[in-house]
This record gives sequence, C-alpha cells and structure tokens, in this order.
Amino acid sequence: MITSPALSVILLLGKNGLITKTLLGITNFDIYGFKGLVLVQALSMFPIAYLVLDGVLKGINPELEDSAFNLGANRRLVFRTVTLPLSRQGIASAWLLVFVTSLADFGNPVIIGGNFDVLSVQAYLQVTGMFNTPRGAAIAFVLLVPALIAFFLQRNLSKKSLVTVTGKPSTSGLMKAHPLTKYALAILMSLISLITIAFYGVIIYGCFVKLWGYNWSLTLEHFIYAWDVGKLSIGATVIMAGLATVIAGILAMIIAFILVRKEFPGKKIMNFVTLLGYAIPGTLVGIGYILAFNTPPFLLTGTMWIIVFCFVFREIPVGIESGVATLSQIDPSIEEASRNLGASTRYTFTHVILPLIKPAFFASLAYSFVRSMTAVSAVIFLVTARWNHLTSLVLAQTEIMRLGPASVLSLITIIIVFAVFALIRLCLGQTSYTAPRIGG
Repeated sequence: MITSPALSVILLLGKNGLITKTLLGITNFDIYGFKGLVLVQALSMFPIAYLVLDGVLKGINPELEDSAFNLGANRRLVFRTVTLPLSRQGIASAWLLVFVTSLADFGNPVIIGGNFDVLSVQAYLQVTGMFNTPRGAAIAFVLLVPALIAFFLQRNLSKKSLVTVTGKPSTSGLMKAHPLTKYALAILMSLISLITIAFYGVIIYGCFVKLWGYNWSLTLEHFIYAWDVGKLSIGATVIMAGLATVIAGILAMIIAFILVRKEFPGKKIMNFVTLLGYAIPGTLVGIGYILAFNTPPFLLTGTMWIIVFCFVFREIPVGIESGVATLSQIDPSIEEASRNLGASTRYTFTHVILPLIKPAFFASLAYSFVRSMTAVSAVIFLVTARWNHLTSLVLAQTEIMRLGPASVLSLITIIIVFAVFALIRLCLGQTSYTAPRIGG
C-alpha cells in the first residue's frame, strides 16, 4: 500500500528480474499485461481491505460471540450468525474501496499493463499526449458508471447498523483457534509476510545495484541522482500530504458526528455527497479539477492548493465512513448522560466522543497520509515542475527504465510513511496495540 508493487514485480519477475532471469534463467517470461496487472492490483488493494476490516472487527463486542458459544453454537454458526452480520458494513465498505480504487487506478496499469488497455490510461493519454481534454474527460466519465453502481450497492448493503458499544465494561478474552486452523493461518500469514518482505527488500536492493539485470555491482550513484532530481518533489509531497491529512481528519470526524447524532433537513443528501468522493474515479477527479480551477476567480491550477484540496476531497470519505461505523457502535445514552449532567454539545464531543473514536480518528489520519503520499490517478493531472509529487517522479523514472533512482525515491516514500506511522502510534499510546472496548 505504501509503494506500488508494480516496481517490485518488475525487479523480481520482469525480463531482467531477480527471480526470472538471475535465479531461474528464464529469458522469455513476460509479466506485462493482464496477468501481471491482476497480480499487482491484488497485492496493492489487500492492505486497504485489511485496514477497513481490522477496525470493524475490533469494534465488535466479543461478549456477543461468547454468548453464542455459551448457548452451544459452534464456530461456523457463530461466524455466520454473529460476526458476519456485525461486520457486514465494513465488508461492504472494503469491497467498494477496493473495486473503485482498482477500477480507476493509473499507476499500476501504466507501468505493468503492457498492451492491456484500461480507461484511466487512455484518458491520461488523451489529456497529456493528444491535448484533447474534452475527450479525456469523456473517457474518464465512462468510469463513473460502474463506480456509482458499486457505490449504491454498498450503501444498500450497509443500511442496517448494530450497536455493540454500550458503556459497560467488557471482560471477554480471545477464543483459542483449532490447531489445524492455527497451522493453516500460520502458513498463510508466513506466505503473505514473505511476499511483503521480498517486495520491500528488492526495492532496497535496487537502490544500490548499478544496472539491474546486467551489472550487479553496488553503487551510491542512484542516491545522488535521485536527490538531485527529487529534492523539491520530496518537500512538496510531504507538505501537501501533511496539510491534506490534518484537514481531512478533523473534518471527517466532525461530519461523522453530525451525520450519526444530529437530525436536520437534507441529512441524507449531505451523507450522499460527502461519501460520493471515493466513488468517483481519481482520473475523473483530476480532469475535473483542471476544468474547474483553470480560470478566474478560482484559478488554482499550478498551485499547491489544488492538489491539497484534491487530496482532501478524495480521502475525507474514508474518514467519515470510519467515524460513522465507530459512532454507530456507541450507545447514544453515553452522550445523553453527559448532557444530562450539564455538558454542552462541544464539551461532550471533545471529552466523551473523541476519546471513544480516537483509534478511528488516527486510523483515518494514517490512511489519508498514506493515500496522499502515494496518490497517482488524480494527482498525475495536477502536478507541475514546482509542485511535483513523488509518485509522478517514480512513475517517470520507471517508464524510462531508471529502476535505480525509482527504487531510491520509493524508499524515501517508505521511510517518510513509516516515520509518520511511528508518530501516530506514539500519539495513540496503548490503543495502537489493544483498542479499548466498552461493551454491552
């Protein structure tokens, strides 16, 4: 999720790949095209689904499952009748995110898609190659149809929300898994971990190899070159991602609180509009921002703010969805007790609600920052020489097969993201390890 697996796949499985050519001696293996794109997309989207489902499963009161076990239900029945219904909204949200993100993805198809054409790449070529923005917008608009269908399906599946956080302490522990299940999960997790380590490890190795596939001697020249061409982009990317993360995180929690706890005319319209952002493909958003902010009085094209606002628009729906899912599991009686004791709405939100949704808030910040640091589909249309983005620079270096500098720039992105993750983990304290539960 932090970096596109496309670069790692090229380094490992490309024509000059470490596995295909060097280890196995295969010279005619072609990873480019549909099969390679499916592999890369699956690896790219897996962390997105995991982050969404992880938060939802942690929010389920384990006493509900314990009660089912105590009544004689087996593991399969408990999963089907208790765990699955409670996590249905999270599953639907994860499915929508993965589908729409994959549908509108630009970075992976342009790097490893080969002769397999996708609409997002064709829209980009029309805008930047043929200078035909209207045709590019028309192609990007086609992406909107399946994206909106997926959006409405998700909203229909997740209409029913269940309260599982009621204000009473939970004392349940984790259930022991069956030995065969433990072994199967251990093998699966080891395989996933090995793939992840290989993908990040090969990027680190690629930073030092002089000429990948031909000259395996080690050098530092890629670091020097990458710093020369990327120092401005590094600073610009961090600034833009940081601003967008703070703005999107705060607005998301406020909007989520309003949507869940307040009744007002137009609430359904507001809910629809705020969540529509991640249903709109990034390619269409990027082209739309060019057309909307290219003339006075809203002349933002070429500035930092058009990219920041684009990031906020793209990432705030995820924060809202996370906040809504968490608030829906918190019994309103907790807030009512605070107000009955004379607390204002503002005091109740800051001293009662915020501590309960703290994990969701920081998860939203983490997601927004990572997506802002690694965005491609929308930002590729908005970058300039002064306000360039690391992902567009990595893309440019990969396209001309400068895999060494591309690896260095990817490594810089990884270091920045992990540093921010460490900071967020520090801010969360113990909640980053075991989120506090308030059960029924």
